[in-house]
Amino acid sequence: MRVQGLALTLCVLIAEGTLLYRGLRGGFAKFYPLFYTYLIYDFTTTAGVFAIYWLWPSLHASAYWLCFVLSIVVEFAVLVEISDHIFQPYLAIRSLGRALAIAISGLLAVIYVFPAIFPPNQMRKALLDFALRTSLTKAVLLAVLFLVIRHFKIKLGRNSAGLFLGFSIYLAVNIANFPMEKRFGDHYAHVLWVASPAAYLVCVVVWTLALWKVMPLVVASSTGRTREEQSEQAALGLVRFNNTLSRFLHK
Repeated sequence: MRVQGLALTLCVLIAEGTLLYRGLRGGFAKFYPLFYTYLIYDFTTTAGVFAIYWLWPSLHASAYWLCFVLSIVVEFAVLVEISDHIFQPYLAIRSLGRALAIAISGLLAVIYVFPAIFPPNQMRKALLDFALRTSLTKAVLLAVLFLVIRHFKIKLGRNSAGLFLGFSIYLAVNIANFPMEKRFGDHYAHVLWVASPAAYLVCVVVWTLALWKVMPLVVASSTGRTREEQSEQAALGLVRFNNTLSRFLHK
């Protein structure tokens, strides 16, 4: 399993490097600053831990768990980026969506995630419990965004849909795997350390395909109609809500 894990890590680095190269050279990174900042962080830390494994193997475990915990926290930037682009045509709603995403993340972290950091059990189990709770928190935020999309019949562009889909696949696999490892322990650990990077590799491949070319966003006009087919009633409702929120925020 160690060989498979190393091979998957190398594939992740190649996929992330390809996505970064394409985004930075094509100038796409400026449209997704939070996402590409996260990607740069994850690429550099993954490459660093990969190098430590070969050069200083005695330090690998400590470096791996440190980067593992930090990555779990930094992944919230992807959620904020998705929220920003869902409501890109509506500046007031976009600001509200970002604030709500941060507030919900903070609230769930205080009441649900942070208690897992200091449990009366082994550190490894504590970190996995922390990862599970954080993944569930992110899944709740994605579910809220999905319900908003369905309610207002918002038509996602190729880029935002790809970010949403890739991250959903990654979270779904983690949510399924972390409880299994907690229940079966070392008997399932080898599966976890292959399944999780494999899911992330699929996630990055989906992101690469979706962001290979940045598509123009669907922009709503002042009358509430969009350039692509969309529910007129929902569009008008979003425009009215955006205008009302803008007046309220500027008071």
